[in-house]
Amino acid sequence: MLEIKEIDMKKIIVVLLLLTACVYLQAQDNFAWNIRFVRGQSQESVPIAQIIRMTAGETFLITISSEADAFCYIICYDSQRQIFVLSNEVLRAGQERVVGPMRISDPPGTETIYVVMSSQRQTQLEGQIQNFNNNPNSRQHAENLRRDVVSLQNRVSRLGEPSSVYIPSGGTTRGNTQAFVTRFSGNSLYVRAITIRH
Repeated sequence: MLEIKEIDMKKIIVVLLLLTACVYLQAQDNFAWNIRFVRGQSQESVPIAQIIRMTAGETFLITISSEADAFCYIICYDSQRQIFVLSNEVLRAGQERVVGPMRISDPPGTETIYVVMSSQRQTQLEGQIQNFNNNPNSRQHAENLRRDVVSLQNRVSRLGEPSSVYIPSGGTTRGNTQAFVTRFSGNSLYVRAITIRH
């Protein structure tokens, strides 16, 4: 009977070690990251969960930071159905990526900025970005890139909306106005669409 207990105890220890390793690996893949959308001369922080309304001539910038090394891809699909690659790089833990300032211009419409943050390299997306960058005038390459980003967004959304919270992040450079960021955590891949209507 003692041998059975020793064997059972060994099995339990092995199972616990495996579970601990799985939890550790899962924790390594998940990371927290912040995004801040700043609008206009007043540098007002705006939540990105809703449609952002702006007018022609207004400026904005986006800052992104991550608590772990991550792959950062930012693609813009503008009101004239043109694609722009704003970021295709590794974002190191603690670094901040600033996109902009960018100016809203006519004609009126909707701009969609896709922010893809991932703990793993997205090789298919990188291939589409490279094809587009090699021939930016190709409507086919532009459409393939847009389709790939939307497909990635649909795949991620089936896993459930990643948790996010709009939190204070300190004062702005223009006085005592409180700045806010949207923080995401709990997943290893995020596709966040920011919609600007003007």
